Amino acid sequence: MVKRPDPAPQEEINTISQLRSEVRRNERRFQATFEQAAVGMAHVGLDGRWLQVNQRLCDGLGYSREELQNLTIQQTTYREDLADSAQAFQQLLTGELATYRGEKRYIRKDGQVTWMHITASLARDDDGQPLYLIVVIQQIDERKKMEETLYRQQQAFQTLAENARDIIARFDRDFRFIYINPAATRASNIPQTTLIGSTHAEIGLSPEYVTIWQDGLRKVFETRQPTEIELKYDGPSGQRYYQASLSPEFNASGNIISVLSIARDITEQKRIEEDRTRLLAQEQRARSVAEAERLRLHNFLMQVPAIVCLLSGPEHRYEFANELYMQLVGNRDLLDKTVREALPELEGQGFYELLDNVYETGEPFIGNEIPVLIDRHFNGHKEEVFINFVYQPSRNVDGEVEGIMVHAVEVTEMIRNREITRSSQQRFEMAQQAAQIGTFEWLVPTNDIIWTPELEMLYGLPAGGFEGKYENWAQRVHPDDIERAASNLRRSTEGGPAYNVEFRIIQPDGTIRWMLGKGETEYDEHGQALRVVGVNIDITERKEAELQLARTLEQVGFIASTSKLLVASIDYREVLAHVIKNAIPAIADWCRIDLHSEEADIQPLSLSYPDPVRGMHELSFEEISRAIDAEVTPSVLNTTRQQKKSDLIFQLDRDAYAALTPDADEQEMLRTLHASSAMVVPLMIEDTIEGTVTLVAGAERGPYTRADLNIAEELASRVSMAIERARIYRNLQELNTNLEARVAQRTEELRQLNTDLERSNQELQEFAYVASHDLQEPLRKIQAFGNLLEDEYGEQLDDGKEYLDRMRNAAGRMRILIDDLLTFSRVATKTMPFTPTDLNIIIRDVIDDLEARIQDTHGTIEVAELPTIDADSRQIYQVLQNLLGNALKFHRPDVPPVIKVTATIQEADPENEFNTGPICVLTVEDNGIGFDEKYLDRIFTVFQRLHGRNEYEGTGIGLAVVRKIVERHGGTITATSTPDEGSTFIVTLPVNHQTKDTENLYE
Repeated sequence: MVKRPDPAPQEEINTISQLRSEVRRNERRFQATFEQAAVGMAHVGLDGRWLQVNQRLCDGLGYSREELQNLTIQQTTYREDLADSAQAFQQLLTGELATYRGEKRYIRKDGQVTWMHITASLARDDDGQPLYLIVVIQQIDERKKMEETLYRQQQAFQTLAENARDIIARFDRDFRFIYINPAATRASNIPQTTLIGSTHAEIGLSPEYVTIWQDGLRKVFETRQPTEIELKYDGPSGQRYYQASLSPEFNASGNIISVLSIARDITEQKRIEEDRTRLLAQEQRARSVAEAERLRLHNFLMQVPAIVCLLSGPEHRYEFANELYMQLVGNRDLLDKTVREALPELEGQGFYELLDNVYETGEPFIGNEIPVLIDRHFNGHKEEVFINFVYQPSRNVDGEVEGIMVHAVEVTEMIRNREITRSSQQRFEMAQQAAQIGTFEWLVPTNDIIWTPELEMLYGLPAGGFEGKYENWAQRVHPDDIERAASNLRRSTEGGPAYNVEFRIIQPDGTIRWMLGKGETEYDEHGQALRVVGVNIDITERKEAELQLARTLEQVGFIASTSKLLVASIDYREVLAHVIKNAIPAIADWCRIDLHSEEADIQPLSLSYPDPVRGMHELSFEEISRAIDAEVTPSVLNTTRQQKKSDLIFQLDRDAYAALTPDADEQEMLRTLHASSAMVVPLMIEDTIEGTVTLVAGAERGPYTRADLNIAEELASRVSMAIERARIYRNLQELNTNLEARVAQRTEELRQLNTDLERSNQELQEFAYVASHDLQEPLRKIQAFGNLLEDEYGEQLDDGKEYLDRMRNAAGRMRILIDDLLTFSRVATKTMPFTPTDLNIIIRDVIDDLEARIQDTHGTIEVAELPTIDADSRQIYQVLQNLLGNALKFHRPDVPPVIKVTATIQEADPENEFNTGPICVLTVEDNGIGFDEKYLDRIFTVFQRLHGRNEYEGTGIGLAVVRKIVERHGGTITATSTPDEGSTFIVTLPVNHQTKDTENLYE
């Protein structure tokens, strides 16, 4: 063996110095890590004393560092958790546990209890003797609160599901019921025990019904996204319509394990929608007779609780927009502008094209829950809102389309609430729906009834205020409904259908409320009824809405039929006589119209109907002259004339009849009708009042509401339109003359905008030159001078060499970043025309250029036969180079990358009106590290990285460049991935482009 010479003294000194420097650096790193850790860290002595603690732990327990180090861990531990802590310490001492993890409660300095997750291990010396405990503590109060909240939500869901009217079910991957609530049995007469564990087909439902369910469930399992289905079901109560919301349910690992379904009976809604659609069609036909009629809707549309605007011509130029529409778009200037000029942020969202299609075909378009990105505060920031809207074509008297009426309702809050609550928070939506439910139990043999406090509240009773007998309940049912409600309940105890009836109750204060009673009967072994368990649901609002809807439908029908005469007739006397007769009984029991226009062609006129003797009563000229005199004019009419606004009198008394009419016979008529409510609406032309319409409701009709006033104002607006038709016609002729001048002005503005765009493109190209030359020159000098420093003074720099290396590396990264930014900016400026491009040639070139990286990683690239498409070949090369380069870069350690490139040609989606040709679907699949799909949008954004620079090189621009190139080609890009299993990038590109020889200008 050769003996090595002893090191020279100087060499030994240098070695010791280096070791000491390394030790000091390690100590500094440890101390920095200990103090800056995001969790509490400490060293605890074997006797429980806090030896060393970081600031994070002190903040969590509320002590200063000195205070905490004067205490023991036993003094800060919650008393009930001390035994577990002592046992864990013994297991660490004996070696039974290498590391202890658990959740403990600690006592803060202010006396509050806080939950902590603790990880502890025992430090030992070289001989294995214990020295101290190393403890990591993380505060978990919020998580504990969430766990407790989740438990309460689960309990609430179970209670509400069992009592809900909606059918609630859960399905496994074989589409079998794993849960179903009692509502399903009530709707189908199929026991819950039969449903659980069966599929829809196995319980004998129709093939069409089964297919709809299976397609919906399969879609949720495959896409992991919620969906909705709508279906018809022929059940015991006849054909019913249901709308089911299907939502995925995940386990803790993020895997979908089941689907939650909530099916709601929408039969009544369907019928109402059919009636509404029919009436809307009638209304639209009446509106399209003349352009003048549409203009006079201004006052009505400004007050409706909906978003409304009117667009004219094929350019869709704004003629009118109400307040809600102006609020939606940030109160920007709209009138006389086209939609494209006023709302440029709608570009690419499809609304321009929808408007063009409605104008060209004359067919209306109805959109439900459509997302819109709009600058609603007009501050440059686009927000996503959801709307239900109708694009309805407006026609002239010849039936030609002249414009479009937009009617919309914003449903953003509803959509967001629904999306938020579709998982665990859906229970709270159901709680709101079931808020008006009270339960009861009728013990039939003893005639005792047990009510919950909620049911007593529905009947207007205090808690414990119900006497507890069947007769006590019967006394509170409306006399007209008691026989029907009682017989329904009695039949349910005699083997008949389940208890299910609607009836009225009278609360102690005389208030009448509507109830829906439902219940199930339990029998003994001899078939005798033991008890009825059920619920009462307050449906007063629904019943009132049904009555109001019926009245509104009748009123809308009256408005629609009246509109035809208002548009067609030029005899305003005939118009007024028709309106006043047909208003009875559609919207009133007595009506009066007073006309006192100052127009030369419109004479004063006063009509009332009905008259007990004369039927239609028209005042003489002398009577009208006296009525116009303010001193004898009824006070209500005089107030309306002066203030030029409607007057709604909710409650009339007999002394108020003289305030509506000066005629004694008419006042007697009002007394006979027991008139209880009235509306006086002005007839307005521009800002001038031309007269009034008085509508009176009798006692049986009930008091007028704000909705009735809206109908009356709409009627008055249309009467005013008939009077002013000639004036409107003259105004339209003047408007057409001015329109030509406006078109010429807009054309000149468009030419100027094109000039500005060309100048902007030139400035962008000049910037690219500066970035590629002038910005990179200083970086080259930094690297060159850095190399000179190392060559000449490297031995003298000592620790400074590390800073020199970091400086040169930073300059190199800066140069790469500038190159990538230039590549990103030139996607739209440095382009080539679209020409036939063989993707097989492009992929071969890419693989040749990546050959060195393929060899270094021992990778394999499998390429199927690829098609030829119209494209910019240079940019398609960039797309494939980035995708293949990333697949080689992000491979798993010790696992050679395997990349598969395939392509298929698919027919165009018939529902996509923006791309009607065949589509090339290009996929790049790898077996690399993958990523969590919640970061899918982030990976296509500039500078966004999922890994640190020390793990994988790059600037985070590559996929942003790919997406920009694909979008320039009119295509899309997305990806699917599973961590540690690989990723698949899917690119869709049109096979053909209409223009191949010119640059695309929409970038």
